[in-house]
Amino acid sequence: MDTFLYNVQVLLEAASYLERIEKENKKCEHGYASTFPSVPSPGLQDPKPTRRLSRARKYSGSGSIASIATRSTHNELEKNRRAHLRLCLERLKVLIPLGPDCTRHTTLGLLNKAKAHIKKLEEAERRSQHQLENLEREQRFLKRRLEQLQGPQEIERIRMDSIGSTISSDHSDSEREEIEVDVESTEFSHGEVDNISTTSISDIDDHSSLQSIGSDEGYSSASVKLSFAS
Repeated sequence: MDTFLYNVQVLLEAASYLERIEKENKKCEHGYASTFPSVPSPGLQDPKPTRRLSRARKYSGSGSIASIATRSTHNELEKNRRAHLRLCLERLKVLIPLGPDCTRHTTLGLLNKAKAHIKKLEEAERRSQHQLENLEREQRFLKRRLEQLQGPQEIERIRMDSIGSTISSDHSDSEREEIEVDVESTEFSHGEVDNISTTSISDIDDHSSLQSIGSDEGYSSASVKLSFAS
């Protein structure tokens, strides 16, 4: 951006220089800056005009050739510089947002618009940088706030997990005890069934023994009666 500003400043100076040269050329064409040739007085004339005239012609001939070469070189350089300046101005027309009402632009006006546009871009860049810094600060603040909020929640979650694991272990112990109690009660009921079955079997055996005794007594009484009858 600094290089671009420097180039624009150079272009502004070049445009000002060109306009000044054009004004001076116009003045010379109209005769505002031309001077009249001085006419020497007769008393001040050179006593040897022939030699001086030939020498002057000699120097003027060589000087005119050198001046012509220098002027052609200068014209070529000026032509190249103007072409480069014209190319830069065309690029500026593409880069700078020009209004639809602007149909013809001067070099100085176009450079001034370019300078104003560069200032607008720099101001927009400063605002964007300031906004970016604000967003970064807000992001850091929110990150710290999130870490602060996650700290107690993490501790509470660990505590709840430990409480939940303790409760689940207590539930498993109580369920194990209930299963053992059920097994014991089931075994006890089986013992009672065995006792009941044993008791019923013993009762049946006693009844059958009584019947057998009674039958034996009947036989014996019958035999006694038979013996008495005989």
